[in-house]
Amino acid sequence: MVMLVVIGLAAGPLGFGADDAGQPGGMNVGSPGGVVDSATPSPSGAPDDAPGGFVDGSGGNPRGAPHGPVSATPSTRVIDTVRIGAGPGGDLLTTTPQGALELLTRLLPKGKTGGYVNLQSSGAGAGMPYIQLHLDRGEGPGMVRLSIYQDRLGDNPAPGTVELTEIPDNCVQNEMVTVYHRDGLQIDVMISTCLFWEGKGTSPAPPALSVDEAIAIAANPTWGTRLPVELVASGAKNFASLARSNG
Repeated sequence: MVMLVVIGLAAGPLGFGADDAGQPGGMNVGSPGGVVDSATPSPSGAPDDAPGGFVDGSGGNPRGAPHGPVSATPSTRVIDTVRIGAGPGGDLLTTTPQGALELLTRLLPKGKTGGYVNLQSSGAGAGMPYIQLHLDRGEGPGMVRLSIYQDRLGDNPAPGTVELTEIPDNCVQNEMVTVYHRDGLQIDVMISTCLFWEGKGTSPAPPALSVDEAIAIAANPTWGTRLPVELVASGAKNFASLARSNG
């Protein structure tokens, strides 16, 4: 039974990431060249979007995740503490899924990206960006999902705390890295070992990121419920036709 797990994370300096020249009007960030596929082939008859979600470390209903069955026995542990730098200055706008994808593609390792999807979140994280893409680093596309979540209850771990949630028997939510930021913000990044299409099952896929790479992405201080104007504007242009899934 496939369960959905939302993840999120941020890290790595701006300007170092995957080639996104294949996006409409996209920028070639991080390294020259590189062609980005706008879609990843899906199993016969399957749509190109891939909804899903994340479960929190205690199981039960996911934090900000789409509705769906919850995988059993997730294992969560603290694996590191990282420094969270100062957030972005200047004019900021409310974070959009397109803006979040713009930032994520800049932070990814070099590779071809595609399969961009805006996934539906629910519960405490309703309305906050929950996004997906595929990253091909030369061994075929792997799936990455990222969510932005903010808890105002004040009982989160200290900023910089890094958690790893593992569900070995679930390829969609195989590993999730959570980095806690200031003001109750957390970024979850999910590393899948398959591609998943709603109602069509899964197909094996290589992990697109290592745990360390996911930590670097999730710990980037640019993440937040508000992003620099340039990121939001570029995302609106480069991902104007972003697919929406109801998860």
